[in-house]
Amino acid sequence: MLQAQGLSYTADPRVGPLFENLSLSILPGEKVALMGPNGAGKSTLLRILTGEIEAESGVISTTKKTSIAFLPQDFAPHSEGTLEDWLGDSPGVQRWIGRFHLAEKLEQPFDTLSFGERMRASLAKLLADDPDFLLLDEPTNHLDLEARLWLEEFLIRCRQGVLFVCHDRAMVNAVVSRVLELNRGRLTEFAGGYDSMIERKRLDFEREKATYEREKHEARRLKNAAEQTLQVSEKVAGKPTKRTFDSKASPFYLARAKAVAKRAKAIRTRVSHIEDRAIDKPFEAKQVALEFAARPLRSSYPLTVRGLAKAYDRDLFENLNFQIERGSRVALVGPNGCGKTTVMKMLLGEESPDAGNIDMSSDAVLGYLSQSRFTLDPSKDVLEGLDLQNPREEQVARNLLGRLMLRGDSVLKPIGVLSVGERTKVELVKLLMTPANVLLLDEPTNHLDIDSLEALEEALLEFPGSILFTSHDRAFVERMADEVVELG
Repeated sequence: MLQAQGLSYTADPRVGPLFENLSLSILPGEKVALMGPNGAGKSTLLRILTGEIEAESGVISTTKKTSIAFLPQDFAPHSEGTLEDWLGDSPGVQRWIGRFHLAEKLEQPFDTLSFGERMRASLAKLLADDPDFLLLDEPTNHLDLEARLWLEEFLIRCRQGVLFVCHDRAMVNAVVSRVLELNRGRLTEFAGGYDSMIERKRLDFEREKATYEREKHEARRLKNAAEQTLQVSEKVAGKPTKRTFDSKASPFYLARAKAVAKRAKAIRTRVSHIEDRAIDKPFEAKQVALEFAARPLRSSYPLTVRGLAKAYDRDLFENLNFQIERGSRVALVGPNGCGKTTVMKMLLGEESPDAGNIDMSSDAVLGYLSQSRFTLDPSKDVLEGLDLQNPREEQVARNLLGRLMLRGDSVLKPIGVLSVGERTKVELVKLLMTPANVLLLDEPTNHLDIDSLEALEEALLEFPGSILFTSHDRAFVERMADEVVELG
C-alpha cells in the first residue's frame, strides 16, 4: 500500500500553503485519478509521494519492498545518441519496445524524435523495472490516438497500483475506480470516474445551496421577528399620558415590557446560534471567458501549401497540399513522428522544406503556440515574461491571467517554478494579447485543466481569422475543425 498522512507544502510564502494536512492511500492494483485545476499542486503532490520533494509536514509510508516509478509531465528528455542508446539493452526495456512501436525508431537520433515518441520511450523505460506503483503526471500529453488507446488498455490491465494526473475525461471514465480532486488546498474523494464525480459535485452543490438559502431565510425571518418584538416592548414600556395615567398601571406595563424584551433577546440568541453554525455559501467557480486580439484579414486564402516535402533520415511527408480559407479552422492530424510540428515550423520560417512552396498573403499575421511549454524566460516573473509595454497592457494581462486562475501574487512568481499547466496558461495569455489573424496552434489542449480547455474552445470558435492546429484530443478536433488534413 502507498499511504500518506497529514501532508502540507508551501511552494511560495507570498501566496500561502499550496495544501495542508492532506491524506490519501492507494491499494496494490488500484487505479486512481488525481484531478483539479492547474496550479492546485497535483504535480507537487506526486513528487512528494516519490520523495523527490520533501513535505513540510506529514508521513509517507509503503509496505516492505514496495517500488514506485514516476513519470513527470515535463519530462522532455534529451540525448546526444540514438533512441537505442538512451533506452539501454535491459531485458525489461526490450519487452516494451515492440509494444510501444519503437523498434523502427531505435537507430534514429533521440533528439529528432517527436514529443509523442519521447513520451512512449519514457514509458517503456519506466516499466522496465516492473514497479509496484506507477505515478504518472499527464501521461496522455503528446500521445497519438493509437498510443492513447494502448495506454488506456494497459492501465486497465496492469498489475500495478496507479495514481495518475489526467484531464482526459474518457480515459478517467474507462480506467479508474475513484477520483481524488485537489482544489483550493483540499483533497476530496469521489467514487467512480469523471462523470460520476461531476454528477456527485452537482448534487452536493445543489444540496448545500438549498441548505444555505434555507438557513439564510430563517435567520432573516427571526431577525425581523426580534425587531418587531423589541418595538412592542418599547411601546408597552412607554409612559402613560396624563389623560390615561394610572399609578397602579405603571408597574404592570414595565413588567410586561420586560417580558417582551426577554422574548426578543431569546429570538436574537437563536439567530446568533443559527449564524454560528450556518454553512458557508457554496463555492461556485466563475465561468472562464477568453477572447483573442484579432487583426482584420482581407485575403480569402491567407495560407496555401503546395507540394511540400521533408525528410531527415527518412521521409516525413511529400507532396503535401492544403489551403486555409479565411475564417476556417483546419486540423492537422496524424500519428506521432509524422511531421506535424515540422509543418508548423516551416510555416513560421524556422525550417526549410526539401520541396514545395508556402504562399502566405501579405496581410496574414501569425500567432503561434508551441507544443513545447518552455518558450518563456524561466528567470522572469509572469508579468515580466509577457513583455508588456504599458500599464494598460499589464491590466489586460492581469485580467486574462485572473480568468485562468493566476491571480494576486501568483503573477509575481518566476515562470520557472510554475507548473506546466500554469506555464501553458501564461503562453496562452501571451498569444491572446498578440494581434493576429492566422493562429498556428501545436497541441494547444496539452496540460490545460478542463475549465480552461473549454474556455479556449469557446474563444477559438469566436475567433474571426483562420486557425491551423494539431491535436490528439478527439473531442477537441470534432468540435473545432471545419477541415482535416491527415499526415502519415
